[in-house]
Amino acid sequence: MYHRQLYSEIAQLAPPTVDTTETAAIGAVQASFKCLAAGIIILTKSGRSAHLVSRYRPRAPIIAVTREPQTARQAHLYRGIFPILFKPPADAVWSDDVDHRVNFAMEVGKARGFFKSCDLVIVLTGWRPGSGSTNTMRVLQVS
Repeated sequence: MYHRQLYSEIAQLAPPTVDTTETAAIGAVQASFKCLAAGIIILTKSGRSAHLVSRYRPRAPIIAVTREPQTARQAHLYRGIFPILFKPPADAVWSDDVDHRVNFAMEVGKARGFFKSCDLVIVLTGWRPGSGSTNTMRVLQVS
């Protein structure tokens, strides 16, 4: 399948948006094509960020990390999303909690064969805890 061509057609047909979450999702998919990312890791509470990324049909698998069982179950209904239920309690320091969830996703991704050490992954997170704040994208190397 020509993922890049499909992405271009979908992005071209989509109306302009002012939604920061959708803009971040488009950017993550575009970045995954540009750097040949092995995966897209999304930290999500409601699952909306992962659903929006899935809409643009990235080549890379989407690993959605959530603490909500219902969100993990619903994510199975969308193309290319592999939900991971993160059960440990939240850390007191939010940035440390984000790092733990990203590292957990990398370990699960390596165990499932999605990527290996030295591959690049796109990480999509929010700037604060809770739903509706997804606007941060990072490109990380799998350790």
